[in-house]
Amino acid sequence: MINTSSYAIPVSRLIARPMVTCTPATSVREVARRIFAEHCSSIVVIDDGQPVGIWTEQDALAAGEDADALDRPIGDVMSAPLLTLDAGTPLGEAAVRFKQSGIRHFGVVRDGACIGVLTQTDVIVNQGAEFFLRLKPIESIHVHPHVVVPAHQRLHDTIAQMRARKLDAVVVEYDDGGHGHGILTERDVLRLIVNDRLDGVVGDQASRPLQSLAATQSLYAAQRLMLQRHIRHVGVCDGDGRLAGLLSFEDLLQNIEDEYVSELQNAVRERDEALGQARFSLRMADRVFESALEGIMVTDRNAKIERVNQAFTRLTGYTQEEVLGRDASLLNSGHQPPGFYAELWRSLETDGHWQGEIWNRRKNGELYLEYLTITSIRGNDGEISHYAGIFSDITQRRQTEERLRYLATHDVLTGLANRVLFEERLERAIIHAGRSRRKFAVMCLDLDRFKLVNDTLGHSAGDKVLKVVAERLRTGLRESDTVARLGGDEFALVLEDFNDVRDVGHLAGMLLDSVGQAIDLGGREIFTTPSIGISIYPDDGVQAEQLMLRADQAMYGAKSRGRNVFQFFESNMTSSAIAQLETLGELHRALEQNEFCLYYQPQYDLSNGRIVGVEALLRWRHPRRGLVPPGEFIGIAEQSTLIVPLGRWVLREACRQARAWLDAGIEFGRIAVNLSARQCFTDEFLGDLSAILSETALPPERLQLELIESMAMNTREEIGTLLRELVARRVSLAIDDFGTGYSSLAYLKDLPVDTLKIDRSFLGSSDAHNPDRAIIRAVVVMGRALGLDVVMEGVETQEQLAFLQEVGCHQGQGYLLARPQPAERLTEHMRRSCDALLAQLESA
Repeated sequence: MINTSSYAIPVSRLIARPMVTCTPATSVREVARRIFAEHCSSIVVIDDGQPVGIWTEQDALAAGEDADALDRPIGDVMSAPLLTLDAGTPLGEAAVRFKQSGIRHFGVVRDGACIGVLTQTDVIVNQGAEFFLRLKPIESIHVHPHVVVPAHQRLHDTIAQMRARKLDAVVVEYDDGGHGHGILTERDVLRLIVNDRLDGVVGDQASRPLQSLAATQSLYAAQRLMLQRHIRHVGVCDGDGRLAGLLSFEDLLQNIEDEYVSELQNAVRERDEALGQARFSLRMADRVFESALEGIMVTDRNAKIERVNQAFTRLTGYTQEEVLGRDASLLNSGHQPPGFYAELWRSLETDGHWQGEIWNRRKNGELYLEYLTITSIRGNDGEISHYAGIFSDITQRRQTEERLRYLATHDVLTGLANRVLFEERLERAIIHAGRSRRKFAVMCLDLDRFKLVNDTLGHSAGDKVLKVVAERLRTGLRESDTVARLGGDEFALVLEDFNDVRDVGHLAGMLLDSVGQAIDLGGREIFTTPSIGISIYPDDGVQAEQLMLRADQAMYGAKSRGRNVFQFFESNMTSSAIAQLETLGELHRALEQNEFCLYYQPQYDLSNGRIVGVEALLRWRHPRRGLVPPGEFIGIAEQSTLIVPLGRWVLREACRQARAWLDAGIEFGRIAVNLSARQCFTDEFLGDLSAILSETALPPERLQLELIESMAMNTREEIGTLLRELVARRVSLAIDDFGTGYSSLAYLKDLPVDTLKIDRSFLGSSDAHNPDRAIIRAVVVMGRALGLDVVMEGVETQEQLAFLQEVGCHQGQGYLLARPQPAERLTEHMRRSCDALLAQLESA
C-alpha cells in the first residue's frame, strides 16, 4: 500500500532550493522581508560560518504580537540551536524524526557544514504515499477542530491568541452574508510584518476565501490542493457543507493511521534485514504485478517496453514477447490530436505523472477506451530512468454512461425523444423561429381507442403497436423535425422550416394514412387510427406551454369530429376547454351541495312482464340549467378524479333506495349500478363497497354492478381478481353495452358474469334482415348456451318488442316499457298491478 522504497532516499536529494541565511545582527523586520521575498518558510542564522539558530514563519507570531520586537536583532529571538540531520539520513528515518520532534524544519549537514533545510513539506511530498492517501478519506484521520475568530477582532489580539494557544492558523468568520470564511496563518502574519500592516482588524488581513474540501474526499486530494495553491491548510466540510475543522500539512504526517506510522518505523528498524526484505518484496511485487486486474507496462526512459503483466496481454492482445523492446506507441489509435502527446510528456517531465482517458488500439485492431496513469520513476541520481503505466479498459463503463445519458432524453420503448428532450427542442425552435421570423408547427398525436388494445390484447401487444407507430412517424418526418413520445399513446412533433401552412396539413394527412395502416400482431391485423391537433408559431402562441396546450385542444377537437382526422387550432377551442374546466368546477360544487339525484329505469322479463331489475341512472339538478342528463357531464368527470367520489355517492344512494323498497315490501329484483373503470381500480373500492352494503343493510345478491365491455374483457390479472372477489361476495355482474368492443368469446366463458346487456345501437333498424338483428339473435343464443341472462337496451317500439320475443330474449329495458323516473314515481308504478303491461305483451 505504501511505497517503502522511497524511504531509503537520502534527505540531501530532497533539498530543492538554496539555503537562505542571515547573521545574528540582522533585524527581525529584515529577516521577515527576506523570507517573504524568497518564498520560503525559514532562514538559518549563521555566525562565523556555523549555523547557530533558525527563524521560521511560526516565530513570526511573536514578532507580530509585539511591533517593537521587529527592530531587535534576530539572534535575540531565533530558535536555537538548529536541529540537524546528516545528509545521508534516509527519508523514512527523517519522517519519524519529524513526527517525534514536532518541528517543521531540520538543517541538513554534510561534512560539518549546513547545506540546506529539510521541511515537513519535503517529506510529505516525497514519501511515496500517494496510493495510500488516495484510499483514505479525510474523515478517517483526526482533524483538529478549527478556532474561529470574528472578522472585527483586532489583529493584535488574534496574533496573541494564536501564539498563546500555539495555533498555526485561525478561521475568520465574516458577517457579510454568504461569502464564506477566511483564514489567518503564520504565513499571513509574516506578510503583514513585511508590509507593516499589523494594525486594524483581522477580517481585513485574512486570506479569503478559505479553500475547503468535503470530509469524504481523499487525503490525496487534500495534498494536491495544498501543493497546487501553495497553502498549508484546507477547510474540511461535513455532509451538510458546514465547516467542521482544519486539515494542515502537519496533520498529513502526524495523524495518518497507526498502520502508516508503524510501517515507517518498521522500514527504519528493518534496514539491517534489507537484503532479505528486498528479495521478499521483489517476489511480492512480481505477484502483485502479475495478478493485478489493471494492465501494467514498464518502459525505459525512451519509452521502450521492458515489461508487461498478464492483464496487459488480456486487455491488448499482445504478449510480453511481442512487445519487449518496442515503442509504447504501438498501441496508439491515432484518435488523439498531435498536441495531446506533447502535453502528456510535458506533464511527465514537470509533474512526474499523468493520468486521464485515452483511446488505444488492441492487436486485432479494435479500439478501446482506457483510463491510464503514467508515473515517472527516478533513479538514485534523480534522473528519470523508467515510466510505469497502469490502465484499465473503461469502454463498457463509457458506453453505460452514454446509454444513461441517452435514456435521460429518450423514450425506452420507442427510442423517440422523451418529454425532456422534446421540450428542449421546442424551446430551441422558438428561439430559432423568433430570430429568423419563420413559422413552425407543433403537433399532438393520440391513438384512437388505444386503451381498447391494451385492455383486450394486453400491454405487450400495446407496446408492439406503439413501436410500429413510432417507426412510422419517424419515417414520415424530415431530419430537421422532432418526434417524441410523451407517455402512453401520446406523441408530439415539432415541424420546422415549412413554406406554407398547407404543407403542414399535407404532412398531417400523410401521417394519418401511414399510422392508420394495419399492424400485424402475430397474424392478427390491428387498426389503430390517430387524431392529430396542430398549433402554429407564432399565430397560436409564442411560448412552449401555449403551443402545446393549443395543439392538445386541437387534438381533442379532432377526436370530437369522429377521430382519424387532423385539426388546426381554432380560437373557439380555448373557449371550449375553459367551459370544460368551468363544468368540472361546477361538478365539484354540485357534489358538495347535493345537487345530484338518481332516476331509475326498470328491466322487465319479456315472457311475463315482471320487473326483474332496476337500473340507477345519474342526473344533475343544475341550479340554472335544470335537469342535466349524464351524457353532458359524465365524460368530464371520467377524465378527472371526481368520478371516484361521484361513483361512491351513486352506489350508496342506489343501495339506500333498494333497501327502502325492500322494507316497503316492494319486489324489484336487483338494483343495477354502472361502475367506472377509474373507480374500480382504486385501492379503496372493495372497502367502500363493503361499508356501503353494511351501512344500508342491503343483501349483496340484490346488487348488480354493470361494467363496460372493454373493462370486463381486460386480460390484466387484477381485473379477474376483482371480478372473482365480487362474485365471492354474492354481488351480481353484468357486461353493459355488449357488442361495441372487441370481445373474446373464449375469455367470456370464463368471466364470472351472469348478465349481458346488448347495446341499444343494434336495435335501431327495423329491417329484420339487418346484420345487427343477426348479432342480437347470436348473442341471445350464446347467452342461453352460457347460462347468462340477456337484456336488450333501448326497446322503443312494438316491432322491436315483437322481434325480441321471437328470438327468445330474456329481458328488456327501454322507453316503450318504462322511462327513467324518480324513485317516488317508480315506487307508485311498481305498486300498481302490471295487468296493463301483460295485456300489451299478449297483443304483441
